[in-house]
Amino acid sequence: MIFSVIMAGGKGTRFWPLSRENRPKQLLSIVGETTMIQSTYERVKPLSGPERVIVITGSAHADEIKKQLPEIPAENIVAEPVGRNTAPCVALAAMIARKQDPDAVLGVYPADHVITNEEVFRNTAQTLIDVLKSNSKKLGTMGIVPSYPETGFGYIHRGAKTADDVYAAKEFCEKPDIGTAKRYMESGEYYWNAGVFFWRADTILNEIETNLPELWKKMKPIDNAIGSPDFADVMNETYPNLPSISIDYGVMEKAGVSGNVLVAPANPGWSDVGSWRSLYDLVPADDSGNRQRGKVIAVNSHGTLVYNEKRLVALVGVDDIIVVETDDAILVLNKNQAQNVREVTEKLKEQGLTGYL
Repeated sequence: MIFSVIMAGGKGTRFWPLSRENRPKQLLSIVGETTMIQSTYERVKPLSGPERVIVITGSAHADEIKKQLPEIPAENIVAEPVGRNTAPCVALAAMIARKQDPDAVLGVYPADHVITNEEVFRNTAQTLIDVLKSNSKKLGTMGIVPSYPETGFGYIHRGAKTADDVYAAKEFCEKPDIGTAKRYMESGEYYWNAGVFFWRADTILNEIETNLPELWKKMKPIDNAIGSPDFADVMNETYPNLPSISIDYGVMEKAGVSGNVLVAPANPGWSDVGSWRSLYDLVPADDSGNRQRGKVIAVNSHGTLVYNEKRLVALVGVDDIIVVETDDAILVLNKNQAQNVREVTEKLKEQGLTGYL
């Protein structure tokens, strides 16, 4: 069986004030008319069918996701009592899938990315799924062909071709400086790491047992409880004590060095929509480079983004700023400082203004 795993545990702090703790980015319609998790579901549903989509999310968001995705069986929307990064999330999904089919193959997808060419995305995903059926000990990942020398993403360095449109992955590279990013671009051998993975359930669990033995040991009670009436109680008791570690750092980087990772390049119009600055690139611009969602008047202003829900926003003589207006907060920032929005949420915590989180 083919399973589609949607990782929906993010907090979306860089999209404050629109994104809040009770309604993070993946539950909002930031791009388009549907929410980001609904778009992700529609994108991956043809690969597995709705009955084999597994959503791993936070306990505060499970009920809302069940409302937004009614086609998915309720038992397939699994709540983490606390967030513990992506390695425990992946292990949990693989354990659930393996209970249904010992030979299960999983595609693992973040809930809050934008894909403008879904056919290319699915075709690349299907290529990796097909390859992994006959290369059961390998792990797969989708590499995004870079369109510019981005310094905010990790990269995957490809090696020799192993099949049509599939390569061995030599290494996973940390976020580079601009000179290194340009060199990556010029070589044609490096892809953005989008965090989209493919593997057999038993293979990734074996890798976790080998590379993350503490996590594996602590998750055994969860594995044993899947499908039983005690599952929720075991999750609540066990999950908070799991180590917090990413699947990239904990497994993929090590497996890449040992030659166990395959990468399939793709150009599906991908964006991680990781900040207000990245959203700027996705919204159509007027002749002055201004982009808007809502009622806006711009006079002698250039390169701006305004995202407002109700009130009219007027700009006069300003360049390269982003304005976000909600019922209870207004954010104004320099377009090139968008990565620092999460510092606002930290200051809100420090000052006890938790009602704005």
